Amino acid sequence: MHTFRSGEREKVEIIAGLLQQAGYRISRIRAIDCQFMVTARLEGQTQMEGEHDRIEGIVHHFDIEEWITNEERD
Repeated sequence: MHTFRSGEREKVEIIAGLLQQAGYRISRIRAIDCQFMVTARLEGQTQMEGEHDRIEGIVHHFDIEEWITNEERD
């Protein structure tokens, strides 16, 4: 699962849209402490090769203030 935060809602919406197109399940965008937050989870698949690098590129391109990756364990 990935969590993204930004002070700009538009950036979070763009990240959410891109990841949704890539097969991620996206949470509703929430406003917390003057920042917007969304989570993305890749369901039904194991982690895709190169996923971290692709998401890192998107995060840097859109200058997202905070990105947290939580690996879920069975």
